[in-house]
Amino acid sequence: MNYKFLPDQLHSTADLVAEYLKEERSVTGVRAEEQVDAELGYRPTLYGLNHEKYIVAIEVQDNINTAHLDSVILDCVTRAIPMKLFLAFPSPATPIPHSLIESAHKKGLGVIEVRSTGPVVLREALPLSLLGYRLDHKKFPKKMRGTLIEATSTFRDGSPAKACALVYDEIEDLSRSIIKKTKKKKMWRKLKSGQKPPKLNLDNGPWEKVIELFQNFFVLNKKAPKITSNLIHRVAAVTAFRNQSGHKPKTLAERIRRDGELRTRLESAADLLLDLVEANSQL
Repeated sequence: MNYKFLPDQLHSTADLVAEYLKEERSVTGVRAEEQVDAELGYRPTLYGLNHEKYIVAIEVQDNINTAHLDSVILDCVTRAIPMKLFLAFPSPATPIPHSLIESAHKKGLGVIEVRSTGPVVLREALPLSLLGYRLDHKKFPKKMRGTLIEATSTFRDGSPAKACALVYDEIEDLSRSIIKKTKKKKMWRKLKSGQKPPKLNLDNGPWEKVIELFQNFFVLNKKAPKITSNLIHRVAAVTAFRNQSGHKPKTLAERIRRDGELRTRLESAADLLLDLVEANSQL
C-alpha cells in the first residue's frame, strides 16, 4: 500500500492490518488514505467493504487517541453512514490502560493491537449508522425491560432485523392479551343474523388473522379510550413488517437504505409497544 500522510514508522503496521482485512475479514477493495464519502470528507488510513456491505475503516496510529474522530463518528451517526471504524496500533512496550480501550469502544470504535504474531482485535467496532439509537427501557414494565435491553444491544451490534423481531414478539404477545381481554369484557359487537361465531384461536392462530378478526368485531369503547382505530391499524401494519424476510443487502446503497428503514421501524415499534402497554392498563 502507498501512504502519503501516515508516519513512516507505522507503514508496516498498516500493511499488516490491510492483509488481515483481506485474508481474515473478507474486506474487498482495500485502499489507503482515500476519501470514504464526498460529504464526509474523511480519509482513514485504510478502508474497504465487507461481505455485509459495511464500510470497514482503520485509523492506524501509535496509541489510542479518539478525540480527532469525534466529528467523524457524529457525522456517521447523524447521516446513517454504515461504517465500522477501528483504531489500530503497534503493540506497546507497556500495556494500554483498559479504561482507554473501553472509552474508545463506548464511542462505537473497534480496537486492534498489532503484535509480532499479527493483528489482534481487542474490541469489535459497532456499525456507526446504528449507534445513535437509544431505547428507554425504563418506560416499560419490568417484565419487558430485559427484552428491550437485548433488542437495543442486538441493534447496535449490527443485527437490526433481529432487534426489530424481538420488539415485534412483545407487540404480538401484548396485542393478543388485549384482544382476549376486550372479548371477555364484551367489547365486541354481536354476531350478525346468520353469522357463525369465529373459530380462530386467539392464543395461537395466525397473528395477522387475529388482528383482522379484532378489526372486524371490536367496538370502540369509552372504557378503553386508548384502543383507537389508529392503534389497531398500527398493529396490523407491524404484522406485514414482521412477515417480511430479512434479506442481506447486496450493495452499499442497499445497506444505507436498509439500516435507515430498520432504525425507523425499531423506533416506531417501541412507540407502538408503549402505547399498547398504556392501552392494556385500562383493561
